[in-house]
Amino acid sequence: MKKLVVAFVAIGIVLGILMAGGTYKKVSEKLHEKGWKGREIALQYSSNVIFVTVNLFLLLALLVIYFNNYMKTKSAFMLGLVFFIGVLIIQTILSLPFIRIIFGYPYFFPLPHFFETLALVILLILSLE
Repeated sequence: MKKLVVAFVAIGIVLGILMAGGTYKKVSEKLHEKGWKGREIALQYSSNVIFVTVNLFLLLALLVIYFNNYMKTKSAFMLGLVFFIGVLIIQTILSLPFIRIIFGYPYFFPLPHFFETLALVILLILSLE
């Protein structure tokens, strides 16, 4: 099981590096238009994409685990965790820097936080039952 976690983290890192490299040119043009310059931007952008991608793969692993547990037990709590993780996956995808920049940073900014709040509400409701 620990090997699976390491594999998901490794896949997330590799795909994060590939996505950061593949999207940086387009994103850097938009950032330069807004006055952002320097190598720090490349490092911040790349590290953000990598961490978000790793988080996405860890959430996908949790989703599979919780869904399998739900299918075995038909537990309402497990189903709630499936919804919780599903909402966090949406939040994580919306947190990818290139998604936020492409769709308009100032206007798109609160949307990932909305899904994070929704996920926390789901978790709180589950915890109170």
